[in-house]
Amino acid sequence: MIVLTGAVAVLLLRLTDTPDLGSPPSGPDDGGSQQAIATTLAKAVASGLSSSAQTTILVSEHDLTVLAAENNPDPDLFTKPQVRSRGGVLVLSAGSHLGPMAVVTTVKLSLHLTGSGGISLGVVELDVGDQVIPGFLRSALDPRGNAPFSFSPFLDATGMSAFRSLLECVVAAPGGIDLGFHRQGSAADPSVCSTAPAAA
Repeated sequence: MIVLTGAVAVLLLRLTDTPDLGSPPSGPDDGGSQQAIATTLAKAVASGLSSSAQTTILVSEHDLTVLAAENNPDPDLFTKPQVRSRGGVLVLSAGSHLGPMAVVTTVKLSLHLTGSGGISLGVVELDVGDQVIPGFLRSALDPRGNAPFSFSPFLDATGMSAFRSLLECVVAAPGGIDLGFHRQGSAADPSVCSTAPAAA
């Protein structure tokens, strides 16, 4: 019984511990709302495609944090979301709670381009505090499963929507995500995200 009690105490400490997420979200501030960011970055896409068949833009960690807050699926359950790009994945963290316990929930997300000019997110890892949650328990904590955040509202926003069908790649890069676009009539080149410098 003593061993079991100790194990439970350690688990509770790990669940309520504050994870080390590194430096705060950084990068260019392209606006305080989804529409402002979409307008600014759409101009960058248009400018890039005016002089080249391919162009990339950076959606900064700062911008991603604004998008996550505006598209928060459950503001009562997830508070003050922040997005970082670390090690080739997005790291989305937010304050939350398990019963009376305040916790920090962190989800690591992979990025994939869909055939319809969209971006899908896959859950690589879900942590509560410093405790990794096994895959079979994720739906018990959050029935939304693999849909903690969506890029669709941003890609459908005025300005960006004109370029959605031209989206050719997406990569988690230092400081945010690179989105690559090709000029209408030009062949897509998915490698552009990993080889071309992103325009802020």
